[in-house]
Parts: sequence; structure tokens; C-alpha cells
Amino acid sequence: MRTSVIIFSMLLILSSIPSSQAGKATSVEDQGAVFGGVHVLANDSYNSSMSFDQMPAIVEDYTATWCANCVEVEHALNDVEENESMQQYHFHRYINENEDPLGSQEGDDRWIARYGDRLAPTVIFNGTLMQMGSVPDSESLQNDFTSNLRNHPLNLGEGTSSLTYTAPTNESSAIVTWNLVVNMENFPANSTINSSIWVVEDIAYFPEGSNGENYYHESVRSIIELGSGLSGTKEITLPQAYDGDDLEIHLIHEVILPEPEQEVEPEIPVEDDDGDDESSLPSISFVSVIAISMVAAITAQRKQQ
Repeated sequence: MRTSVIIFSMLLILSSIPSSQAGKATSVEDQGAVFGGVHVLANDSYNSSMSFDQMPAIVEDYTATWCANCVEVEHALNDVEENESMQQYHFHRYINENEDPLGSQEGDDRWIARYGDRLAPTVIFNGTLMQMGSVPDSESLQNDFTSNLRNHPLNLGEGTSSLTYTAPTNESSAIVTWNLVVNMENFPANSTINSSIWVVEDIAYFPEGSNGENYYHESVRSIIELGSGLSGTKEITLPQAYDGDDLEIHLIHEVILPEPEQEVEPEIPVEDDDGDDESSLPSISFVSVIAISMVAAITAQRKQQ
């Protein structure tokens, strides 16, 4: 009997633990939207501009070259991209990582700060919707991802995002100039926008991974912060590509929500040590009356006996 109780208790505990493979999309708490996606090649000077209504959905995928079920997720994303306007960014696990050379410290730092645990696979849609694992919530991951994109669009209003890039030379570093035209009334009150450059490697060949893939696409190799200015110019240092010469420069914007106001708990009055708190007197008198009445009733009952 005792053994059965222990087993039943263990089953209850295990059933209450959420599976890391469960695939129901959830809102990302306390984080604003991620948008942008205008980009250029890193090996030559370019300029590019994009209006808000042209922008693709930003899809961030946390992955690793040893993660077998990440392959299912990424194949599903590729299928969805054939019919939806979206730009994939793959963040490879980096901290304490021995089997994946494609991640970066700043990539992991950002992921932890925004999204918490580094669990592969995790997909984020426009910075506001998270789906973890490779088990679909509906009949397929393709349906899940399509629904996530179509049912949670970003309403940014009118605006443009522009990027001018000057490739590095022997005498100088690379230079980026950005300009964001935006109506802040379309965003939560008191929010700000931070911009950054994501240096992305188009294709990396790494057959040593244990997930059966040889080629990895759109890997975020570095993040370079530009700050909260809506426009500016900055010299940047590019990372080395893992292989080839196919780095890209992507301009990304993140909405930073204001800190939530902390609720102030009402003060509870504390009685003075000398008992002079007048508010306590009525309750004491009431208790005394009750006590005297009970003593009188007991005395009267004994006399009757």
C-alpha cells in the first residue's frame, strides 16, 4: 500500500512538470516588439531602405548543431517562408558550448536578457510570441507557425528604416549610418526604440554537428548595439565569418517598454507600546463585556443547581 502511494505521488509530480518539447505559443512578457530587417552585404558599400509595410516578420530561432529536433523546426520554418513574408535569424547556443562554433557571447547575452532560458529549439515571432520545442500544438509545426504570423501581426503605422553601409578598407573600419522614421504614438506610451546591427552569416558549412545537417543558414554571428537614437553613424568591427565571404549587415529595432510601476502597499497602523491607541479601546471593551457576561452566566447556572 505504501509503495502504491509513493508511486502515485511521483506520477502527480512528474505530470505537473511542463515538457520542454510542448509546443503551445505563449506571449513574451514585459518585452516590446522586434522589427526591421533591412540588410546589405558586408563585402561592399551599399544603402537600402524599407517602409514599415514592406518589412518581413522577424523570426528568431534558438538552435544548436547537436539539436536533432531543431532540424524539424527549421525545416518547418523554411516551408512557411515560401508563402509568408518573414526573415529568419538563427541564434546558436554559445555559453559553455563545445559542439557548436556558430554562436556568440552577445547573442546568448541578449537571448537570456529578453527571453530567459536557452532551450533549443525555441522560436520567437516579432519579439512578442514564443513557441518552444518541436511538438506542434496543432496538426503540424507549419500550421502553428503560419498561425503565429497571421494572427499576431505588428501594427507599426507608417514609417521607414534606412541603412547605409561603407565596407571596411585597409585604412578604416566599416561604417554604418541608420535612420528610423517612426510615429511613437503607434507604440506603448513612454516606450523607446533601441537599434542594433546583427551580423549574419548567410551559409556556414559544419558537417561535424550531430544533428545530421551540413549547412546552417542565417546564423547571427555578432550583435552591435547602436543605442536609442533614431539616427546616427557608427564605426563597427565585423567578426570573422566561419567560412566563405558571405556576411550580411542587418538593421534591427527593438521596442523597449517602460518599467512597470510598483504598487505601493498601504501602511498598517501600529499600536503604541503604552497602549494609548484609541482605535483599540472599543475592541478591548467588547471582549471584556463578553468575558464578564460568560462568567455571570456560569455563576447563575451553578446557583440554580
